[in-house]
Amino acid sequence: MSPLPVSPPHDPYDPSRTSPAGRESEYRRLHHALDRCAAGAGSVIVLHGSVGSGRSDLLYAFTDTAAERGVQVLVGTGSPLEREFPLGLARQLLQGADLAPEEAATAEALLAEGAASGTVPAPSDRPAGRLTQRVLEGLFRLVRGLAERAPVLIAVDDRQDADPQSLEFLLYLVRRTRGTGVLTVLSSRETMTPAHPLFEVELARQPHHQHIRLDLLGTELVAEVLRTRLGAAAAERHAAEAHSLTGGNPLLVHSLVGDQERAGSPGTLVVGEGYRRGLMHCLHRIDPLALHYARGVAVLGTGATPELLAELLLLAPDALPRALYLLHAAGLFRDGGFRHPTAAGDLLAAMRPLELAALHQRAGRLLRAAGATAATVDGHARVAEGHLRSSLGPAPAAGAGDPGAVLPEFGGGGGAWEVPGATVAEDVAGDDIAAHDIAAEDIAAEEAGATGGFGPVPAHALQLWSGPAPTGPAVECVPTLPGTVTDADTALRHELKRLRHHFWHGRIDEGTAALARFEAVPGQAVHTEPLRHWLAYWYPALLPNPARRTGPHDGATADRGDGMRLLAALLAGTVSPEDAVVHAELVLRAGRLGGVRTESLTAALTVLLYADRADRATHWCAPLAERAGARCGAHWNALLAALRAEAALRQGDLRSADEAGRAAFAHVRPEAWGVAVGLPLATMAAARTALGLHQDAAHFLELPTPAGLEHTPAGLHHRYALAGHRLALGRAEQALADYRACGDTMARWGVDHLPAIAPWRLGAARAQLALGRPGSAAALADQQLARLGPVGHPRIRGLALRIRAAAGGPAERTELLERAVGLLEEAGAESELAAALGELSEAHQHDGDPGRARRADRRVRRTPALAVVPVRPQAPAPVSLLPVSPLPVSALPVSALPASPLPVAGRPLPVATSVPAPEGTAGGLSEAEGRVAELAARGLSNRDIARKLYITVSTVEQHLTRVYRKLGVRRRVDLARMLGPVPSGAADGTPPRPAFPRRADLVAG
Repeated sequence: MSPLPVSPPHDPYDPSRTSPAGRESEYRRLHHALDRCAAGAGSVIVLHGSVGSGRSDLLYAFTDTAAERGVQVLVGTGSPLEREFPLGLARQLLQGADLAPEEAATAEALLAEGAASGTVPAPSDRPAGRLTQRVLEGLFRLVRGLAERAPVLIAVDDRQDADPQSLEFLLYLVRRTRGTGVLTVLSSRETMTPAHPLFEVELARQPHHQHIRLDLLGTELVAEVLRTRLGAAAAERHAAEAHSLTGGNPLLVHSLVGDQERAGSPGTLVVGEGYRRGLMHCLHRIDPLALHYARGVAVLGTGATPELLAELLLLAPDALPRALYLLHAAGLFRDGGFRHPTAAGDLLAAMRPLELAALHQRAGRLLRAAGATAATVDGHARVAEGHLRSSLGPAPAAGAGDPGAVLPEFGGGGGAWEVPGATVAEDVAGDDIAAHDIAAEDIAAEEAGATGGFGPVPAHALQLWSGPAPTGPAVECVPTLPGTVTDADTALRHELKRLRHHFWHGRIDEGTAALARFEAVPGQAVHTEPLRHWLAYWYPALLPNPARRTGPHDGATADRGDGMRLLAALLAGTVSPEDAVVHAELVLRAGRLGGVRTESLTAALTVLLYADRADRATHWCAPLAERAGARCGAHWNALLAALRAEAALRQGDLRSADEAGRAAFAHVRPEAWGVAVGLPLATMAAARTALGLHQDAAHFLELPTPAGLEHTPAGLHHRYALAGHRLALGRAEQALADYRACGDTMARWGVDHLPAIAPWRLGAARAQLALGRPGSAAALADQQLARLGPVGHPRIRGLALRIRAAAGGPAERTELLERAVGLLEEAGAESELAAALGELSEAHQHDGDPGRARRADRRVRRTPALAVVPVRPQAPAPVSLLPVSPLPVSALPVSALPASPLPVAGRPLPVATSVPAPEGTAGGLSEAEGRVAELAARGLSNRDIARKLYITVSTVEQHLTRVYRKLGVRRRVDLARMLGPVPSGAADGTPPRPAFPRRADLVAG
């Protein structure tokens, strides 16, 4: 190893000349460590400080001078956006290394192998995502080889945002570099809780570890900064006030000094744009809970009690002291409030108007309950109303009979078709917008990183159940006036629409009679075949299913190109669910290119749902919604939204289910839905049952529905949702009766071979568990498993195994749950998977295997569970039950579960009442990932993809890593199989780019 150059008598690396202002002591410690490194004694140093403390400035100043001294500098920066790229940080470090060509090739191979091991399921003897010994040792040897040529400095900024695999490599490295010329410097920001506590503990155990904390600057150091940049007179005049405004935060100090430089030489200290921008930068980079706390203080003021702040922000009271500490430690707060009077307004101005309106509205309600003056409460109401108006523009005046001007928080009564909780403002008489009733709880919880997030939706913005009627036709098949039809073809089309119109609105007798009269005319019966396929779905027991006239193979062939025929064949059992999924996706893929009727597309989506492939239905909903929005009427847009809501519900994505359900009623008023209204009503009610909002669920279930609903699948969904609601309320006997009624209906219709329509046996088994009848519950679960056959239905099969595990004894519980976890993972049912993993962790604990329990616990934390729970339940907590299928409720990790013995046979495993927020993961692929995935599925190499998309090969590799992880595949051939066959007629023989589902709104809001 080459020695460092000898320092001359006047050291050019004098800290006073090269270090950031006020950091000379820390800078000197870093250079002493570098000198020891040059002598062959490696060490690891942790730079730790609050936001704005100058960690990055110090680190990069040190790397610059180290490079000037001939040290090989490897630099990497952690980022929340790249936290899920396995070995992404390690790749950054090695990209800056002076490697020989063969070494660079070795590094690339090791990084690729390590990235793959971080995205695929690990063997049972190794925790998921861990790197192999081969990868770790290979990367270490590369670094050691560099150190043999010259001292090496590894500098990592924002270590708290690094990917776990890179941290594992760094730990492996620092354990072996004590006697080598490698100096590792890791910079991290202070947070509420350590991002990687085990990493920090293991790092602190190393004998060559040092910790350097960057404290705030004292008054003398602030004066020194001012003296250096503004002169001695300005420093003497402004040092104390500058320290008071900045708290010694280096970023704020330099921002404030910049304001003085731009202002010239005024006699007073100028607080300008630089200081305000610096403060906002610090606040928005601090821990999210601390930012949330600061917003609460900005709304309520410094005199607010901790209890009131906790209520406003929907935070646990014990979280507030830590948040307050971070704000004070960063110099942003003094005595519980902001240091400058404009800071609160600047912070609130950066919020979205609807969020800010919701926060002020909730503050007004809490202050009124706490006995605040009327002026204070009215002030918050006026501010909330102003922000609401500014975000939405002028609202229509509330007319007579309008149930309300806003859709507020869930809970409360209402009119017959009123959204639960919608009330006319009581405190703002005559106003057309009731700002008092905007919901704030879930917006606040979302900003805090909590699960949930059903925000306020003004009624005139959605035009839902109040305000002007939605645009578009009230119903597609309205009969025409006599004498207005001029040709035979048009007359035939309108007559068929008239027939469908009767059935759509539940007038079964009139429709049946009209159909008989129409088909009695010679030659007319051939024209009603599409209508009969439509009726085979909407009224399964009314007429013989035309699909039953063909055999299984003929049916599969005949139904391939028409979604409605395919749906009829699936219901008739003439095509298997697996084949139906393939053909349905062919219909949907062709529909993206145009030329396919919307009715066929919605039927194909229904096929995917009834074949237990809600994940594929979600995949197709977004592109179809875009197509329908541009080309189709209001009814078809509404039906697509309802199917999108049902698909999201079955995957546990309650936020998307709520948004899509509301959109369905925004397109078409409930009274114009006909018998189909049962589907969105059932979805909305089931979502609220899963959230614990039982009053809202009851409201949706009690709304009036058309006659004849009970003869349709929509009525079956409605009855199933009612059963789940009753079970959640502890009315297990009533729920059991409802589930059995659903089973009788499915048997009478001949669709009991499709449990995904309404898995009544699983619901009945849960009811039996609640009644203390484990034997009956186990028998029902076994019946369901036996009827599923050897393949298919992974989600239903996984749910049945969970129930079977809850009903059985401890001896078989672990094995059953392990099988359930595998099936739910295959189905992409992430919320049910999280719940099953939580139960599996409990089972391992009960078996005396804490290691496997911890591994299951870690998988729970990594699973992007999409189910959410209510911030505040409307009714007393229901009995502890397994979640009502198809509604998943995720389980907490073992460490967060209440201490209790494993339930005895006949009682379900504990179900959590909250879910930890994901750490920034998205359930679907981004647009860029979708493009890369499509090209990879077509067989292009990484280099070809990079050339085609004008990006680097490294970017392609990172995108593919995330694609494999999200889609659960390991190879390109699996990716190609998942994306499906190429439709004929596609441009240049390649499939159109699939529009992958986006669920990033769940994390980023």
